[in-house]
Amino acid sequence: MQTELMTDSETGVSPTDEQAVRDVVQALADAWNQGDSEAWSENIVADVHHTVWNGTHIQGRDNITAGHMQIFNTIYKGTRQTFTIRWIRFLRPEVAAVQWDAQLEGRDDIPQVRVRPLAILTKQTDGRWLIEIFQNTPILERRMN
Repeated sequence: MQTELMTDSETGVSPTDEQAVRDVVQALADAWNQGDSEAWSENIVADVHHTVWNGTHIQGRDNITAGHMQIFNTIYKGTRQTFTIRWIRFLRPEVAAVQWDAQLEGRDDIPQVRVRPLAILTKQTDGRWLIEIFQNTPILERRMN
């Protein structure tokens, strides 16, 4: 799959910023695969808004950390995620949107909900990119007649 990216001349965004956004997505996958809720939350702002695949809204890094600790120790224990970035769009030089496909593996006894997360990130004053808004959208199988 080709990743869509606006060019530097259109946005004033450097390749370093693009890579930083990619690194945030990879860090989320790595944290999930290690079952590490603290690492999962390292790349989100303190007052993050997160909507999970079933529509539940969670606000705040502490709540996200606690929720991921719970799922990493129960229903999603031992699972792995593979993330494939679909596109990155810089809305402004310090604001980026990124969407990826997420593939859950490792448990046959739980529902396999395919999701396509969308995150809005902002560049912090220290140069780090952090997630402000995170939306997990389920991919529904739909038959076309």
